Amino acid sequence: MRPFYFCLPLTLTLTFGCHHRSPGDGTVVLARVGDSAITAHDLEAQVAFFGHSKYLMDHYSKPEKKKEVLQGLVQAEALYQEACRLGYDRDPAVKRDVVNRMLQKEVDAQVNAQSIKDADVEKYYQDHLKDFVRPEQVRFTQIVVKDRSKALKVAEAAKALPKGSVVALKALVTNDSEDEASRAHGGDAGLVDRNTSSLPKPVVDAAFALTQVYDVSEPIRTESGYVIVVLTQKLPGVSRSLAEAKSDIQSRLTYENRQQIRNTLIADIRTRSKIEIDEGQLAKLTLPLPASGQSSSAPAKRP
Repeated sequence: MRPFYFCLPLTLTLTFGCHHRSPGDGTVVLARVGDSAITAHDLEAQVAFFGHSKYLMDHYSKPEKKKEVLQGLVQAEALYQEACRLGYDRDPAVKRDVVNRMLQKEVDAQVNAQSIKDADVEKYYQDHLKDFVRPEQVRFTQIVVKDRSKALKVAEAAKALPKGSVVALKALVTNDSEDEASRAHGGDAGLVDRNTSSLPKPVVDAAFALTQVYDVSEPIRTESGYVIVVLTQKLPGVSRSLAEAKSDIQSRLTYENRQQIRNTLIADIRTRSKIEIDEGQLAKLTLPLPASGQSSSAPAKRP
């Protein structure tokens, strides 16, 4: 049967680095691989790692198996040092993985939904109440004309437009709407609820009476003329209590807190790191164009 330690490098490589590993004062060194030391603590940690498997714990906790575990540690370090010598540690994918593991351990593991206080959840709920309690809303385009006969023709023209064509609808507003204020915005009335006071109530009622997006109303008589309504968006009402929204808010706050901690950590690391950027060389660098068939002699710039 093949000794188990041949499988160990897959689980051990992350415990070692490509740089010199020297033990602290008083640490028992069991083996050395190049300049790196493998200590009693490393061996104890590896045996503890087997705790997820009763078979492995029973097998490798035996005194006579200590050397086998140590051989696995030695082999893992030797293989890892060779991989580093060949430059695999400089692979962008490897670097991303190492950074992600660091952030997960140093940041993500420190903040979770259970660490979010109820008071913070309630404050977020109150500050973002419109996200959780909101009446039904509609958005529509209005075309305003003075004459009823023209309004009827415009309504028929609106019904004949290609369904969902924003360009065609805006063109109809530009050509036929006689209200300069709404025409300047392409006829868009924005999102409104049933209680809005910025628009005539008959117009709002007509918009809510439409059932499908891009349905068109009949001309509605108002003080400023006849209004044709084209429904462009319909949002159902939302009513979620604090208890119903709690888990969602915890997730949002967890994400925000992690981002804040990450940004602080990154700023601290940048402050402690010796970073030098050669702006002159950067300005001279011309990056290759994407494979689009286009060419340009101008240097590519980062956004």
